[in-house]
Amino acid sequence: MITRRYANCRDGQVHLREAGPIDAPVIAFYHQTASSGVMFEKVMKQLADRYRCLSFDSPGFGQSYQPDTIPDLSYVCDRLMEAISDLGIDRFHVCGHHTGGCAAIEMPSRHPGRLLSLTLIGPVLVNDVEKAEYRKIFVEPFKVERSGAFLQTAWDYLNMIGAGHDLELHRRELVDHLIGHRTMPMAFNAVWDQDVEGFFLRLDVPLHIMCSRDDVLWPLFERACEMRPDATQSIVGGADFQPDRDPQGVATGLADFIAGL
Repeated sequence: MITRRYANCRDGQVHLREAGPIDAPVIAFYHQTASSGVMFEKVMKQLADRYRCLSFDSPGFGQSYQPDTIPDLSYVCDRLMEAISDLGIDRFHVCGHHTGGCAAIEMPSRHPGRLLSLTLIGPVLVNDVEKAEYRKIFVEPFKVERSGAFLQTAWDYLNMIGAGHDLELHRRELVDHLIGHRTMPMAFNAVWDQDVEGFFLRLDVPLHIMCSRDDVLWPLFERACEMRPDATQSIVGGADFQPDRDPQGVATGLADFIAGL
């Protein structure tokens, strides 16, 4: 059974989902923009017999508090670390998807000794030219307006990034994206401002990188493999929604990686 609760951080309450034995090794899951922790529920159900699984809603998304601003990913990183510390958890494994991975990638340097391992699903290793191009698409895909036309714009945007494969997934993601419509551009701008390559190269914890061939970030996954040949690599299915569309592949890859440490 997956239960839901809140943990405290400096600026408010962080919502999370939890499954698995309380005394089992912990895996913390962090979602992409502008989804929520619900995207990991299917994976959690497959791992909860062996791990204590915690899936967090990042500040500004899902049912977590709404910050006035998201100045950078260090802010997200620190608030998420405060939340898991509030649960009394010291060391844990991390799995971050897209933007969630960008927040998690700062954890080993900002909070040394806390991470047992790091799994990145769709690492966002963009160069300056690519950042400029992504800013045109993945900063503010839609604005709320009185006509309601933004609902169709948001629906079409989600179809473009792979949510249209399943109607219920598409509907759920629309709701999450509407909740995060104000913070969505803040989070994306923080991603494009991040020195992700520097953090990636400095990672000193066991590293696992995962992606699907139809993920928009597949070319960046190939780059990540070249930059860190020491990392464990997994190829799964599911476009940009691997935990929903290929939960077996994600859960197996993650469990095999952790078991091999």
